[in-house]
Amino acid sequence: MAHQQRSDGSDQRWLASLIETFEDVSRTEVRSVPCSHALLRDARAHLAAPKDVPGSRPPKRVRRVA
Repeated sequence: MAHQQRSDGSDQRWLASLIETFEDVSRTEVRSVPCSHALLRDARAHLAAPKDVPGSRPPKRVRRVA
């Protein structure tokens, strides 16, 4: 599925914001701040949840041979 580029520049603003965020969190003083266990737990649960992506197919099941 091809990505359609927007003419309003929102893609570029989003990418610039993402890069700025990566730069901010890569600073030593930010990385040394502890993160709450609840936040980490919630982030892991969010990332592990199945995603419903339009146009995608479910993964093929691989049958293991013993």
